[in-house]
Amino acid sequence: PPPPRAAAMEDADTAAQQARDARSIYIGQVDYESTPEELSAHFAQVGAVSMVTIAGYDQGYPKGYAYLEFADLASQQSALSTLQGSIFKGRTLKVRTQLHRKQARYVGFGE
Repeated sequence: PPPPRAAAMEDADTAAQQARDARSIYIGQVDYESTPEELSAHFAQVGAVSMVTIAGYDQGYPKGYAYLEFADLASQQSALSTLQGSIFKGRTLKVRTQLHRKQARYVGFGE
């Protein structure tokens, strides 16, 4: 087993990651020409955005979905209730909790 100090650090890292995940959302149907700044501006209407990650953007091949982290949980909840189905660059966005996306990704894994 890891030493007690290392285990405590791992627990703190896990707790911090869980807190970030709780404030985060998955966004589907993102226009391929979108930038993180544009998505941030669209979602800033419900609260402060901490980080936007568009899948594949940094390699030059965006995949049409993104993850967005808010500064607080209330903003994340507001985004889920008010921006699901909102129009962004002519597309209807799918806004879900990040947890929902992770569960969906692993359905049937290992079968």
